[in-house]
Amino acid sequence: MKKGFSLGEMIVTIGIVGFLAAVLLPVLKSILPNQEMLMFKKAYYITERAIAELVNDEDLYPESYEPDAKQYLGNVSRQMSKGKAYEGSTKFCELFAAKINRSSEVSCTNKTFTDGQKPEGTVATTDGTVWILPVSSFDSETEPEDIYIDVNGSKGPNCAYNKTSCKKPDRFNVKVYQDGRVEVVGIMEREYLNRVNIAQDAGNETEEAKKEDDAKK
Repeated sequence: MKKGFSLGEMIVTIGIVGFLAAVLLPVLKSILPNQEMLMFKKAYYITERAIAELVNDEDLYPESYEPDAKQYLGNVSRQMSKGKAYEGSTKFCELFAAKINRSSEVSCTNKTFTDGQKPEGTVATTDGTVWILPVSSFDSETEPEDIYIDVNGSKGPNCAYNKTSCKKPDRFNVKVYQDGRVEVVGIMEREYLNRVNIAQDAGNETEEAKKEDDAKK
């Protein structure tokens, strides 16, 4: 006659499962990647590559020999590519959007992200990232324009790094200069790009942020 588990056996089994979970969960947490960090790194490298291709494309951004003419991304003169004209303050926005794997229409108008709300961006990519691209003529050689990135779209927390209210952000900022240089200046952006450890718990408050906070005390 087949017998089932006794109450004592079930309690022992549950205890073993609980023990294994307590041991393995921290290990899994240290192995699983920080998704926001990975997505930001990916978006940053996409940005670097796309802009390098644009500023080195003589057909789209030819060198201008007119007096006081703007060069590189500042050359917003009308150029044709695949039957479409690109010019003026939307030139960079439209050309950059054409370089990435889009999952939405492109809307090159001035936009901003609002903390806590779903992102309304210039374009979304197939990996779920939402981008706000600059609508600009890149007139200045020294002042950069901003690309804003929400790496997980409508998923929360929908905020940029803030010491008090957003220690694990999903929104980031990348600076773009007229000559095609790309850089980050934010605490979380800098540390995320420099980190080798991509574990999930590495998304908590960064060492640089802690040092900055301690210096203020």
